Amino acid sequence: MEGQDRDAGAPSGSDGDTSVHVGRRQLLQTGVSVGASAGLVWGFGTDYVSAGRTETITYAMARPEPGSNTLEPRTREVPVEWYRSLRLAFEVQAEILEAGLSPLIGSFVVPGTLAEPAASIRVDATDERVSATLEDVAEGVAVDVNLVDAIPPKPGPETALADAYRVSDLARGRVPGGVVCTAGGSFGTLAPALFDAESGSRFFATSNHVFGASGTKETEHRGEPLSVRYRDDGRHVGDVRRGYPLADVVRVAPVEGFRPASAIERATPSRVIGQYTKLGLADLVARGEPLTKVGALSGRTTGRIRGIDGVTCYSGKACKLGQVKWGDARSILDGDSGSVTFHEDPERPGECVLVGSINNARSWWSGADFVWGTAAHHLLDAFGCHF
Repeated sequence: MEGQDRDAGAPSGSDGDTSVHVGRRQLLQTGVSVGASAGLVWGFGTDYVSAGRTETITYAMARPEPGSNTLEPRTREVPVEWYRSLRLAFEVQAEILEAGLSPLIGSFVVPGTLAEPAASIRVDATDERVSATLEDVAEGVAVDVNLVDAIPPKPGPETALADAYRVSDLARGRVPGGVVCTAGGSFGTLAPALFDAESGSRFFATSNHVFGASGTKETEHRGEPLSVRYRDDGRHVGDVRRGYPLADVVRVAPVEGFRPASAIERATPSRVIGQYTKLGLADLVARGEPLTKVGALSGRTTGRIRGIDGVTCYSGKACKLGQVKWGDARSILDGDSGSVTFHEDPERPGECVLVGSINNARSWWSGADFVWGTAAHHLLDAFGCHF
């Protein structure tokens, strides 16, 4: 159900990277069959399975070196018991979504940990009768059903543009993520550079709902300007190319020599070198590793991953797939929409980060306490865009 979410843009008062291109030849070079489903091809979701007590998973897609123009799969070993339980939970989640249960308003896979490897599923529903139906499709996986009363209207914005963090330097036209961006009378947070996987072109990005119409726009806002705040002025850095309502992301083409940077201002480290896969996010959960974000209003916050491979129907006109749930309702503020979650790159600690998801909204109703948004791997799987 597409709509302007709780952290919607509030009324206002050289990274060295070249373009990144993931093409058919590169897919073949990494050993992934282009005859697989589009989701598996783009996300490298097919796992390289060993015959021992561990499985080899692809945990990230990343540049082999900063400044490289290709993405390559990153792999690691995980316990076979944990892996198989997770795979079963993904299968059950797919069956739950296929069942199209109207009382269901949210469903997430909760990966197991290394100590307790069994994965489970967390479901939010408005009618307890959904439990009986879930019993028919959830064999072998524990499903926790949370009953939710009618979700009240979202309260109004609580932040002001004057309080938002502005880009610190535009001398070379390089614009990082993590800074405030404005669209008409609304504002959000700029994401790091978003790439088109086929053309290699880089774009600015933020949440689609920052441009209004409850985030449902796809091409109606094409050509509308996006600006960043620098010192006391707004700087027009790009024009909308298209919106993705089912991911709540907007792609903005740069103008006048401005360049989207693969970096997040005020993050340490700040360079973005790629993104986590679905299994990579699950692996972070297994090892107790959190996600971090830097928003234009709330700055840096960190929280545990609470669910992956999710569907959210909490607001709007259409349910959104490929969702990540993390942190709590205080992890973002109004105006942080468009920021990304990230975690330090395990192969280049202290140098680079990998993106987990984009932040679109936070809960506002009784009994709920989390942030949600579209996973980076889903942007690649479904829309051919990546960090």
